[in-house]
Amino acid sequence: MASASSIQQTAVVPARNWDWASAATLAEALGKCEVRLQAEPTNAEAWRLRSYLLGRLGRYEAAVSSYQKTLAFAPTDPTVWANYGTALAAAGWVTEAANAYEKALEFAPHQGRIWYRYGQLLHRLKRYEAAVAAYGQALTQEPSNGLFWHGQGLAAYRLRCFDQAIACFKAAIHHAPQHRDAYLALAFTLTRLQRYPEALVCLAEPLRQRWADPRLYACYGHILRRQGDTATALDHIHHAVRLDPENPRTWFQKGITLARLCRYEEAHHALTEALKRQIYFVQGWLVLGLTLRQLHRYEEAIEAFNKALAIEPDLALAFFQQACCYAALERPDWAIEHLRRAVKLNPQKYLPRVQQDELLKTISPLDGDL
Repeated sequence: MASASSIQQTAVVPARNWDWASAATLAEALGKCEVRLQAEPTNAEAWRLRSYLLGRLGRYEAAVSSYQKTLAFAPTDPTVWANYGTALAAAGWVTEAANAYEKALEFAPHQGRIWYRYGQLLHRLKRYEAAVAAYGQALTQEPSNGLFWHGQGLAAYRLRCFDQAIACFKAAIHHAPQHRDAYLALAFTLTRLQRYPEALVCLAEPLRQRWADPRLYACYGHILRRQGDTATALDHIHHAVRLDPENPRTWFQKGITLARLCRYEEAHHALTEALKRQIYFVQGWLVLGLTLRQLHRYEEAIEAFNKALAIEPDLALAFFQQACCYAALERPDWAIEHLRRAVKLNPQKYLPRVQQDELLKTISPLDGDL
């Protein structure tokens, strides 16, 4: 979903005899608009422009207030209602924004752009079925609009309608070949379905063009790692980190890849960097714990698993790994207690594991006692 600053607003056509168009900046244009309103406080066109400019300047709460005044002079203008909805959404008043978009569509039911923006808001509200329908209405008006196809694909993906999502992303690429997000969304979807050869075909052109997009290299690295080419995968993930050093997921992927190469100290560093940027990250804490266990830093590993359990208290994997750590520390009572918790949560998986782990077999009681 677009951020508040990237939500588009439909331009308002100002009166031709104004001098605001000569302004060098939006702020200067707003100043000229304010002067106009001082002279003509009921000028609807001036209110439209003032509201629009406030939104463009990121002053969303002021824009909301201005649009409310504008609607007093233009109560049936769909563009004003739609821009009002955009300002409300950007200010965080999403329910009110939905009402504003619905009002806009009441006056202009055939405006594809308004349907698209309404779909974006519904997606943000996690009303994915309604979002798919809204994008469908937009596409009825503009069937060759790549943005609309991409939006519908994202909503379909959230509904786990992957075939529909793939079809939408392909349509977006067909109609808008330079739509980078559509390429990446298609590749991510194919990757999730483990359709790696198709995902690689999708990424071939972006890679040839050397897009400076960290998502491209992170996705490509993920596929290569899944296919067993871990060393090459690491090169691409390194590149993704260089392009976006503040992304916790990319650091996490780097940590996993290094661990797969048994480069545990480097993996520990990468995972620590990931958790610095996203502390509430259960997978990060789990993999950090597993890495620390490989480094024989058992006390630290136990603490990492505790961090994971603080986020998700019923993680059988964390309890099982803690049991292994306590066994390595020769603390059998604690090991048995954590084994009990793991087995209680997932007996089918962890009862056999107890019998397979040489260290645990030496300290575990009979299966019935677990």
